[in-house]
Amino acid sequence: MHIKKTQVNQKQFPSNKSVESVSNPQDGLLLLPDETLTHITSNLDPKTLLSLAQVNSRLSDHIRDDHTWHRAFVYQLLGISPETDLHDAQRRDLLLRRAHLGSWRQEFIRYFALRRRWERSRNTTTAHIPLHSSISSMHLMPGHGLISSSLQYGVVSRSLPLTGRILRGFLDAAGSGTGLGIGNPNTEFTPNVSACGLGSDGGTAKIVWGFRNGEVAFTAANKAMDAGSRSAAKFSRCNVADVHQGIVRDVVWDGLYAVTAGSDGRVKIWDPKNTRCLWTSESRAPNECIKVVSTLSKCIVASGMRSGDIIVWSGLGFDALSGSPPVSSFVIPSPIQGDNTRDITGLFIDTCGNSPTLLVTYLDSALFYRFDLDFSIGTFECTEFGDPALGAITSLSPFFTNQPNEHSLIITGTQLGCVGIYDWNNSRSLKFEAYEDGASVTALAWNAVTLVTGCARGTTKVWDGLTLEHLRTFPTPVPRKRALVPGVPAENPAVRQILLGPEKEVLLVAVEDRVMAWRAGPVLKSEFKTKGTPGKKKERAVTSKYHQQLEMHQDIVESRHLLEEESAYVQRAYSREREQRARLETLGLDEVEAVEYILMLSREEALERERIAAAQAIDEGVFEGDFDDDITRPTQRPVSPTSSTSSSPLLSTPSSPPRMSTPSSAPRPSGTDTRSGRPIPRASSSNAKIQVSPPFRAEATKALFEPSPPRRDVPPPATLFPPVSSSVSPRSSAAASPAKSAWSSPLPRSPAASPGTSVASVGRVSRSISSSFASSDMDDDLRLAIELSLAEALSLESN
Repeated sequence: MHIKKTQVNQKQFPSNKSVESVSNPQDGLLLLPDETLTHITSNLDPKTLLSLAQVNSRLSDHIRDDHTWHRAFVYQLLGISPETDLHDAQRRDLLLRRAHLGSWRQEFIRYFALRRRWERSRNTTTAHIPLHSSISSMHLMPGHGLISSSLQYGVVSRSLPLTGRILRGFLDAAGSGTGLGIGNPNTEFTPNVSACGLGSDGGTAKIVWGFRNGEVAFTAANKAMDAGSRSAAKFSRCNVADVHQGIVRDVVWDGLYAVTAGSDGRVKIWDPKNTRCLWTSESRAPNECIKVVSTLSKCIVASGMRSGDIIVWSGLGFDALSGSPPVSSFVIPSPIQGDNTRDITGLFIDTCGNSPTLLVTYLDSALFYRFDLDFSIGTFECTEFGDPALGAITSLSPFFTNQPNEHSLIITGTQLGCVGIYDWNNSRSLKFEAYEDGASVTALAWNAVTLVTGCARGTTKVWDGLTLEHLRTFPTPVPRKRALVPGVPAENPAVRQILLGPEKEVLLVAVEDRVMAWRAGPVLKSEFKTKGTPGKKKERAVTSKYHQQLEMHQDIVESRHLLEEESAYVQRAYSREREQRARLETLGLDEVEAVEYILMLSREEALERERIAAAQAIDEGVFEGDFDDDITRPTQRPVSPTSSTSSSPLLSTPSSPPRMSTPSSAPRPSGTDTRSGRPIPRASSSNAKIQVSPPFRAEATKALFEPSPPRRDVPPPATLFPPVSSSVSPRSSAAASPAKSAWSSPLPRSPAASPGTSVASVGRVSRSISSSFASSDMDDDLRLAIELSLAEALSLESN
């Protein structure tokens, strides 16, 4: 078998390889073609590749080739297989930024080391409070110094975030001993500051102040981060002739110059060294300037107006600032027209391309816009970006570049907790969900190695800058707030700003009045087994137990507070219940009786309204005697076998007694509703009686002791019929006089008729009484009166 294997190997590999070298198992990797060897090494990390280069000279030559590192980098980070052509394949290098343009080896080693630190470093965070109010903006100084501004107090603090040390004294906007105080907010503050811009020039901190009265001031602090000595900063205020005629809305630094925008619709360019205004635009009042951006190296200044329009000025070069510049301007109307006009929240200028472009975002808008400017003819072209499905844009950070193999990116955070990455020059984009709970993304930062996002609940997440994999999460540095209302959780403050250090290892996060700092430190070779003295191990264990005990005590305190809140809430609820019962006792009712009493009152009000409506309907009835007294009434009406009508719709329910009439005029049912069982009234062909039907009234079932309502078929006579006038015909009166009065004899009662008699038994009594009078020859009006009296008696008896 061994000889046969050697013969096969001799056929597969070149003939210059000896049988002894081929038969050695250790030389199998050396006999592979370069393409296969590249495919294998593309799966190795930098540490393994460097170890493989020390095996022999051939592997060392293969690892020394920069193409090997390039293939390993794009395969592990961009997902491009070794067999794919780098020039023809659709590469996913949208987020690629190279720090070492000449060597893929250095690029891969650097990226791998930084990612490993961000993902596995065990350094703890440091939080400090540089100001006594919410932080408006931050600026990172050289040497990891930090200056933070507060518009509420009009001061700027200095601190060392990695150690948590706060330097004494504020850089305020008053100019009286600035920087020499002790950091007391009660004595060092300026309340009329409306805008503040931070910058630095080496170790010198630069600040431009904008005031509500239109003034502009500048502060320059040399050696601002020097903790050993304190020297007063230089403060200067502009002349009265150069102030804005309104509130200063926005200020920005542009190199050695500063640009301000005011509510008077003007934009000014300042020379901070001499504290003088170099250029002022024409007034656009009453339209206000709320955003300003400039690139004076390209002679461009743009301002966003309150109406949503954008004004662009060109020709503002350095030569133009010293003399009379040939400035040209044109207006870009807002792409959101009509009643949906929104304020501009972001304005940026991209000068890396062939022609300058503007990036504009609007409040509560899911889209952002690109304007390609052509200053030669004063025109522009608008392009929309964004995805409405991700929600409104809450944060945006542009990253422009002029490198040929790199892409300009626009990274957006949305209201639904998603992140969108868009190619500024193409239609490619990447989207992913950053926060599963739907918290809005309020801050963004990206440095080609990591992508850091902050949400409205104070949580900060770190993602891989190329693969967008989640690396770690930082909780909010602000202590958890207790709920003011039981059952309603208190919302944590949002992340305001995120800064990344230039060496791509330092993270600074501003949440309300706190700044959280973290450094991605080196990772030990063995993450789980570390060498050290026994004393150090014991100290680590004690520290861990201390943290556990501290967390346990905090949980106990919070649990006690929650129990106290719950007890107070229960006591308040019981006190309200006792007060309610005491009030009911003063009325002589308990809770159930009070509810029934209210239902009874509402029932009586409803019945009263229905009675009034029925009385009004009766008044509109038509009586025969009102028109013609000489018309003789027919004693019998022929009834058609196909159409049966009731003599009175008021008495046409099954539970009501039949109307007394002659046998020839006996009523027939006019129809019955199959669902409710209630007869359907029909229009009568005769006008001898009242042709009014009362509205149907449903039976109440809520009150328990309410009196029985009047019968639906026979309404109470006192409310349905007005007093009968003397409009009875002579013949009717004459016929009624000799007859026996119906009121002189008592009503016949059934032995079973009692106050507790059911409705069915009362109905049988009424039918028997009606039949006793059926044979008598009485007038129709008299019969009607008797029927009404019987109905009233039955109603009183049932009650």
